[in-house]
Amino acid sequence: MTLGLPDHLVEPILSRALARASHWFALTCLAGALLSALALSLAYESGALWVAVLAVLAMAALLAVLSLRHTVLLTIAYLLVGAGGTYLYTTAVLGLPDVFPASNMFLVALPKLALIMVGGAGAGALTGVLWSTAGFVLAETVTVVAAAEAGVAYLPDGFTISAYLFLVAVLVLAGSARRPHRAAQSAIHRAVQADQSRLLRQDLDRRALELNQDTTLNELIALSRAHAGPLSENLAGSIRAALHRLRGTDWLTDADARSVSHPPGADAWLVSEVYRAIERCRDRGLVVDVTGDRSALGRLEPGVDHELGLAVQQCLINVILHAGIVSAEVDIGADDGTVSVMVMDAGRGFTESETGADRLGLRQAVRRRIERLGGSVTVLTRPDAGTSVLLSVPASTEPAPVTEPAPVTDPALVTDPVETDPAPVIEPVEIPATPAQQPSAPAIADGQAPR
Repeated sequence: MTLGLPDHLVEPILSRALARASHWFALTCLAGALLSALALSLAYESGALWVAVLAVLAMAALLAVLSLRHTVLLTIAYLLVGAGGTYLYTTAVLGLPDVFPASNMFLVALPKLALIMVGGAGAGALTGVLWSTAGFVLAETVTVVAAAEAGVAYLPDGFTISAYLFLVAVLVLAGSARRPHRAAQSAIHRAVQADQSRLLRQDLDRRALELNQDTTLNELIALSRAHAGPLSENLAGSIRAALHRLRGTDWLTDADARSVSHPPGADAWLVSEVYRAIERCRDRGLVVDVTGDRSALGRLEPGVDHELGLAVQQCLINVILHAGIVSAEVDIGADDGTVSVMVMDAGRGFTESETGADRLGLRQAVRRRIERLGGSVTVLTRPDAGTSVLLSVPASTEPAPVTEPAPVTDPALVTDPVETDPAPVIEPVEIPATPAQQPSAPAIADGQAPR
């Protein structure tokens, strides 16, 4: 029942389950005692039986409160009230003439069974046994006194003794079963922790391998292909950036940095990692022509944009290293839920199935990187026919936000609208022409009619 639960929850859950079962059994016994007392009171018209009915009702009410809120004070109160109620019930029942010859009858044992069941509410095995034993001793004590007052022989009944022994056995077994359960719980938790550690190690190995591919291997290959003499400024800067990244620990904790969104109003293309990857490859001498919908990159989450930029960079580095040409084309497209980037070159091409196991760029730094994002990689190539790599990653369906010009806030540049009267309508006036004078355009000044 408790397999798979944390250790700190096992004991209270078992105790609560035992307490609930004990309380329901006790309420059932009290209901039987109540019905028996009512039936006997109607048959024999005894006032003591009506008192017994009230005593049983008081026991049931206190037991209901105890089942809802278990405290030591309520438990002690239930034992005291239960002992008094059991005494009144047993005295009234055994006091009936020639009905019960001894005290070992099942009808007499009903309130005693309810009094013993308080032990199931214990917080532990030992506590439960102590409460149950206290209830058993009180029940038998008041029964002895009631039998003596009624003039009936006292005989221990097997019902009460069996219930007490059964409850004690259950409590002891429950307490002893918790140790193996804790051992099983510890084994389960250790297995879970070991599995989590394994996943963390795999993630660390993967990121270290990607970092090695993105920095060390690429820079070493670039150095091997460089001309003799001083390094170019671009290559030297690239090596310095790689060394700075390898010295730090950002590559271990950069997952949090990738979750930071771009500042509002920024150009989606200029702040994208794809743009930065292209610029880095341009610094190495590659001519890159960019086409398509550049603003679609604004629909990418920061982490997806980061990984896509590194994958595009590796594709462009492969062009530099293996294509045999110095130019490539990057085309950006998008649909409802996907952003795609295709890197194309007209180089020598290759056969992907024949790629050596030591060639990790396309396999590790591109394909696995994109597939972990839920995207896909399609490579179209053949020898002497160029290479096209299509990278598709999931993206938001919302377009990148378009920033509007900021409103004018300088009070000097803000003018209030001025109410003006409508311009007067000027009626045309015919001016007769003289022989020495030709018609000329009417002169209008200050809104007056021409003279």
